Amino acid sequence: MTGLASELARRLGEHAEAVCREYLSNGYRAGNHWIVGDVRNTRGRSMQVRLRANAKGPAGKWVEYVAPGVMLRPCDLALSHRGSTASRQHNVGAPREVS
Repeated sequence: MTGLASELARRLGEHAEAVCREYLSNGYRAGNHWIVGDVRNTRGRSMQVRLRANAKGPAGKWVEYVAPGVMLRPCDLALSHRGSTASRQHNVGAPREVS
């Protein structure tokens, strides 16, 4: 990852809760996580964003849980940069493959 992208990821992580409140406003805080339906800001509990860094990883890391057998729309796949799996993990600070 380039220095600029790495710096942006770090700074967004430092302000994870403020970013979530602004862009994922249909969610809510539960402990150290922001809970929301998905990256399109729908209501629900399928996506969690870590608000503070801890032993498990950095602030800003998010996980979206998809029920097995659920067909995702092409726009969902484009947003996730991955195929459909039972649990998809994303980290703004880590490079990922684009297929």
